[in-house]
Amino acid sequence: MSQQTRVIVLVTTRNGYVLLHRDQLPQATVPAHGDLALTGRLALARQTGHLTDITHAWTVQSIGPDNDGELWVLDGGIHDTVPDVTEDTHPHARWAPITSLTVNTEPTAPVQEALDAMEAGVGIRIPSS
Repeated sequence: MSQQTRVIVLVTTRNGYVLLHRDQLPQATVPAHGDLALTGRLALARQTGHLTDITHAWTVQSIGPDNDGELWVLDGGIHDTVPDVTEDTHPHARWAPITSLTVNTEPTAPVQEALDAMEAGVGIRIPSS
C-alpha cells in the first residue's frame, strides 16, 4: 500500500478570519513524488482564487490506518484583515471566523495544532523536492 500525503492550506487574518472553500479549508492530495508547496499553492489558487507562495508548514501529522501517510497544514499567509479582492475570488470561497472551523468537518486536531503554532510563531520549513 502506498503512502498518501495530503495538504491543507491555512490562510488567516490577524483579526480572526480564515479563507474557506465550500466551508472547508483548501486541501488536496499530493501526487506521488509531488511537491508539497506546489500542490498547496495550486489547490489554494484553484479552490479560492488566492495566489501566494508557500514555504512553511504549521504542522505535520501521521494519517492512515497504519500511520503510513502524512497530513501537512501549510502556511498560506497571514493578512492584517480580510483582503478586498472579491473580484478575483472563486465563487465558492469565503472568509469566515476561525471559530467556525470547529463546527465544520475539518480534521480538528492538526488544524488546532497549526493555529497554536501560528500564535506561538513556530513553523516548519517545507522540504524542497
